[in-house]
Amino acid sequence: MNGVLVLCALFSVAVVPAIESGGTVSRFAESISGKCVSFDYVYTMDRSGLIMSGEGSVVFQNDSFVLNGNGLEVSCDGKDRWTVDRNAHEAVVESADPENPDYFSYPVLIARDVDRVFAVESEVMSEFNGNEAIRVTLKPAVAFGNVISAEIFFFRDELVPCGLVLVLDDGTEVKMAFSGFSVVSGTDRSRFSFDPDSLGEDYIVTDLR
Repeated sequence: MNGVLVLCALFSVAVVPAIESGGTVSRFAESISGKCVSFDYVYTMDRSGLIMSGEGSVVFQNDSFVLNGNGLEVSCDGKDRWTVDRNAHEAVVESADPENPDYFSYPVLIARDVDRVFAVESEVMSEFNGNEAIRVTLKPAVAFGNVISAEIFFFRDELVPCGLVLVLDDGTEVKMAFSGFSVVSGTDRSRFSFDPDSLGEDYIVTDLR
């Protein structure tokens, strides 16, 4: 399950007034509350000049999500979380803890809970990957592993995130770019439930519940 380690290891600016109380982050959080959200992502991780990269997609709704990336499939229905490596024919099932999500292992979920786990320090006009964007500088508001700061970027004219940058206490920088962002009405929760019968008899299944 080496891919798990990749996930674990997984913007001149003019100052503008913070957008009223709550600002961009709070308005974004309100816009996706209870909705089914999906997007694709690519990331790079720079650890002392050692560059790692990857890509994937995620769908989430409330405490449930499905994530596919770097050869791993992760399905969480809010109760159980399955991590499947179909190349290695291995699977791990664990009890999910909705009250304490594993943001360090699954940093894409920060987009879901950004208003809960971070406090806004400032908002400025900036750019991200060549696009005009609002850069929101954040600081952890809860215990957050070794993440010491973050920046989330929103397209200037849309309430849609286009990127996220995390800085860890050892200087490692994780940069994620989002695309294909979609928000629709709630979907059937069964979409997030994993079917163990989809695994062949040759799979090694580790049950940690």
